[in-house]
Amino acid sequence: MLTLSHALSSIVAASLPNRCALCQQPLDRGAGLCDVCLDDGALGSVCLHCHRSLERVPPYRCGACLKRKRWRPVISAFHYHGPIGPCVAHIKTRTQPQLVPPLARHLAGQIDALHRQGILPWPEALVPVPTHRARLRQLGFNPAWLVARALATELELPLLDQLVIKSRPTQLQHQLDGQARRDNLRDAFGVIEQGEGQQVALVDDIITTGSTLKSVTRTLGRAGVRVTQYWTLASALNRR
Repeated sequence: MLTLSHALSSIVAASLPNRCALCQQPLDRGAGLCDVCLDDGALGSVCLHCHRSLERVPPYRCGACLKRKRWRPVISAFHYHGPIGPCVAHIKTRTQPQLVPPLARHLAGQIDALHRQGILPWPEALVPVPTHRARLRQLGFNPAWLVARALATELELPLLDQLVIKSRPTQLQHQLDGQARRDNLRDAFGVIEQGEGQQVALVDDIITTGSTLKSVTRTLGRAGVRVTQYWTLASALNRR
């Protein structure tokens, strides 16, 4: 249930079309968020694996991650504990899917820049983290699918949105920690389409501990699909 202040904020926002959802300044184009707020909430220079802050780049990994023989890039545009974090959360908690396009455009620009610098391999397709049908009925949409669709459009990549499903409902991950998160996701996903040999980027709205992304990656791996990187709008991997 929305609080009175949240309800009033929603009414005010609805009465101010074409204004930034954060600062309420008029937008010259599009809808959702202005460039100033998007830049203020950007993740900045971080390790492309663990998201620890880096004083300078390159290199694009911290000292600890440079020692890893195997690693997977985790590309996120915004810090979940920064000013944009609530907007990413509101996509789901306040049913505001209209915030996805400007956030995804910002992430797409970052991904494209890293690829052009030769830092990031280009995936063959995008796979959104699936949600269970019961949750889909409750929410009305899958945030990860909205993000993946927007990125697929921006970057002209195929979207494999029927490759993997969530076969059973689970508790909300933010209610759990550590081993409980891993247990919660055990055998929760299944592959229903042929995708063997594909190299894909796995897409979600937020990465917190990475448990969900890793669980889907293992499921895809058993079906011969290689996840080469993770793409998310926001990251909570390292609180600042």
